[in-house]
Amino acid sequence: MAPSRVILAAWIYSSFLGVCECEGPSVKTPVYVREGEAAELSCTYRTRGDPRFTLEWRYAPPGTPPIQAKDVLYYAGQLYHRQFWDSRMSLVQYPPSNGVASLRIQSVRLSDAGVYICDVKTPSDWTSSGLGLINLTVLTPPSWPVCQLTGKTYQGNDVTLLCQSATGNPRPIYAWNKANSQLLPPNAVTDQVSGSLILRNLSASLAGTYTCTASNNIGDTSCSLTITVSNVSTAGVIGGAVMGVFLGLLLLGALVAYFLWRRKRRASNKLQDGQRPQCNRNHGNPRHNRNHGIPRHNRNHGNPSHNRNHGIPRNNSNHGNPSHNRNHGDPSQHG
Repeated sequence: MAPSRVILAAWIYSSFLGVCECEGPSVKTPVYVREGEAAELSCTYRTRGDPRFTLEWRYAPPGTPPIQAKDVLYYAGQLYHRQFWDSRMSLVQYPPSNGVASLRIQSVRLSDAGVYICDVKTPSDWTSSGLGLINLTVLTPPSWPVCQLTGKTYQGNDVTLLCQSATGNPRPIYAWNKANSQLLPPNAVTDQVSGSLILRNLSASLAGTYTCTASNNIGDTSCSLTITVSNVSTAGVIGGAVMGVFLGLLLLGALVAYFLWRRKRRASNKLQDGQRPQCNRNHGNPRHNRNHGIPRHNRNHGNPSHNRNHGIPRNNSNHGNPSHNRNHGDPSQHG
């Protein structure tokens, strides 16, 4: 069959059966956007013969394979949001049936970075993949760096100054300088990637304030560190004085504790002496022991003055006493 006839037969077949001519989406990648600004992910397509196409946008965070991307937006006659971008994500053209399927994200966040997939499908053409991948990078300035010092700042020693920012995209670089526009010493070693500065053989001329600046294409931040160089002998004297004061205070505290212990012990001994039993402290003193061993009802026996009625009936207690027996034997009282 002649080639012209093959082309004609294919055109007739596609016209009668409704087979469309489709082309996968065209995208622009990568996309860079500053944090907080709006990002537009361009995705265009060309299709004829079947307006019943569907559009789907999927997202995969950094480090996640695109095959594991999750749906974020879907269009099939109407628009559906699948993720937390409801208020920040929208189509550039709605409805997306005229060849423009681009996506706009408002107020981009650092967590929005990753791979976005534009997927266009038509029911009558499953042979075309219809996929377009866009890599979104969110640019942020360096966060405030932290300056640190490692090593002893004694004369003749080597010390290292460190400077690091926790975040920043692109990755920031670091630069050190000395205050008052002074140049770094010739033997100083700097590393723009790690943010370190090594000062060798410290001397009084190296003392001062050093500033580290972290910068990228978006912005820069800085931190400062002050170095005071001490003489080794001076440091030893100061250390000895501090140790002497510490030992003196320790000895003074020990003496105070000893005297307090002695005072407490004496007070305890006095308290023990004052709490001895009363029944034992007067033994051997006749004045305080006169009733010991004598029953309470017999303690007056042997004393005529206290025993005048013992053994005498009450009704006869006056016998033998003329004054109390004056009526006995008087005839006038009898008969």
